[in-house]
Amino acid sequence: MSEPIYFSTNSHPISNPTTQIMRVDLDGGFTVNESIPATDAAKEVLRIMKEQWFADPQATKIRELQSDVTQLENRLRALWDKLEGERKFYDQRIRELEIAGNAMYAFINPPSPSMRTIRMDNLLQGWDDAKININ
Repeated sequence: MSEPIYFSTNSHPISNPTTQIMRVDLDGGFTVNESIPATDAAKEVLRIMKEQWFADPQATKIRELQSDVTQLENRLRALWDKLEGERKFYDQRIRELEIAGNAMYAFINPPSPSMRTIRMDNLLQGWDDAKININ
């Protein structure tokens, strides 16, 4: 079994520079020095852990990769939002064109087939084909 881990500091205001801040026991429990305010002890332990974490090359690489992933996620969200905005715009535009096309269809389509011209039949057929291709 390994020995307990002791966190101590040289910058703590207590006169003894090797004063134990916290002891981590073998069973996973810990004991904080009662002569040090709990908030100071917590700050100091976090400072020590940060220093050790930042000094680790593997942790540094992980932080860089996490930053890259975050940047890519942000770019992807921005592109998705832009695409979604464009999709909504074009969906609305298609609805507007469909309404206008249906109005023209009703206008061009005479009540009697004998009143139709070849030009009208071509326009009506073109509109029917366009609606089928959209849907």
